[in-house]
Amino acid sequence: MPHDWDWSCLTGKVVLPSDLSYNIDRTNYNIRYTRSPAALVFCQNVEDVQNAVRCVSRQGIPFRVRSGRHSYEELSLMDDGLIIDISGLTTATIHPSTATARVGAGLTQQAMWNLLGATNEYAFPLGTMASVGIAGVLQGGGIGMLTRAFGLAIDQVSSVQMVTATGDVVEANATTNAELYWALRGGGGGNFGIVTAFTLQLVPVSQVVVYALSWRAEQFPSVMSYWQSWAPTLGDTNLTCQLTFSSDGSLHSEGVYLGTPDRLRELLQPWMARCPPVSPVRLEPMSWYMSTIYFNSFDNQCDHAFKTSGAFVYQPLPDHALASIQQAITSAPTGVSCDIWMQSFGGAMAEVSPAATAFHYRKAQFILEFGGSWQDRSNTAAGQSAAQWTRNLRTALLEYTNGTYVNFVDLDLGSRSTGNFDYLNMYYGDNVARLRAVKSEWDPANVFQFEQSIPPQEDPPSRRTGG
Repeated sequence: MPHDWDWSCLTGKVVLPSDLSYNIDRTNYNIRYTRSPAALVFCQNVEDVQNAVRCVSRQGIPFRVRSGRHSYEELSLMDDGLIIDISGLTTATIHPSTATARVGAGLTQQAMWNLLGATNEYAFPLGTMASVGIAGVLQGGGIGMLTRAFGLAIDQVSSVQMVTATGDVVEANATTNAELYWALRGGGGGNFGIVTAFTLQLVPVSQVVVYALSWRAEQFPSVMSYWQSWAPTLGDTNLTCQLTFSSDGSLHSEGVYLGTPDRLRELLQPWMARCPPVSPVRLEPMSWYMSTIYFNSFDNQCDHAFKTSGAFVYQPLPDHALASIQQAITSAPTGVSCDIWMQSFGGAMAEVSPAATAFHYRKAQFILEFGGSWQDRSNTAAGQSAAQWTRNLRTALLEYTNGTYVNFVDLDLGSRSTGNFDYLNMYYGDNVARLRAVKSEWDPANVFQFEQSIPPQEDPPSRRTGG
């Protein structure tokens, strides 16, 4: 471990291993691993970010960039190097005349909800977990309960501010640095520079209707069979819904509808008739802001250990694939909580070309996220069981799925250190070559690199990447 790095070139709040807050400050949401960085710098403004980039470049210090602490594989942390944390970039302003917001990249989704909920005039199609940072959401794509109505979150991003590998500040939009703008919407966080602000187009939503349904675990094949053919293909794109099946025996679905309770009941009635729920459907009109609070309640709010993966689905899963899912859920390993979650796509998301932004999987019908969590991170047996359970289910479904979401980062898909770059195609599909070209333009020296980063064209990983 080097001991001669000079941290005096950093501005902002610098935290060293000797500081009392170090253990808290270095902890991410997934506590599966423990990382021991040499220092962390909590940037309070764009100048702090610039200084950090210039500081590490000048001294050759390895570093990672962090915002919301939710990287599934802790790729925003590292041992020995510097963590550049941008969670302090939280300035936010709404411009009513243009229905836009200029927001710092350090905002969490909760902070964004609070900003818009104060007036309840606008919404924004983010995800559903409060503590997740918007920087990761927006650079990865951004799926949530308004996806079918308004598309991905990146579809409402009109401009992005970024600190480059040389420490300069640039703006990227449809007319200025257009290729970088394309890449920053779906190309994953931390590949091209450090994003510090976004301009967002808000959507005119104040009231929604939320539904909730539940069934017995043994009903999963019929419930899922109907849902996967119905939810993504509804002509009424005002409904986006999710379906969750867990090893505790719970099977439930919820959704957000931009319309009336009566119309939503009509949409749900054929499904309920085919698959009778255990209790009457719950229909509740509420503000969009309160709907974000409701959906956040389904997520684990505590730091915990977990292993997760995912996939996109373009055609309904056949019966034997559904049987594989049911078998996996009902035979979860001891000491591990396992589940599979699905969200419907189609609608406005599918109206955008897969090449229009770096997010390739526009035409998928729905997304899967599955994995296992365990309470005691020192229980290595539980951790290994959860990881193997996740790998087994991904393998069982591989024939029927395509790629995966870059925000469901999974090191089993490959990494720089192993020399397996299959993750590039898994995350970015046909957009890999274009992303590598953007990387070569903006970061030719590969300053921004991590285990699953996008390499420049001059750093060929493998012919299998298609790049």
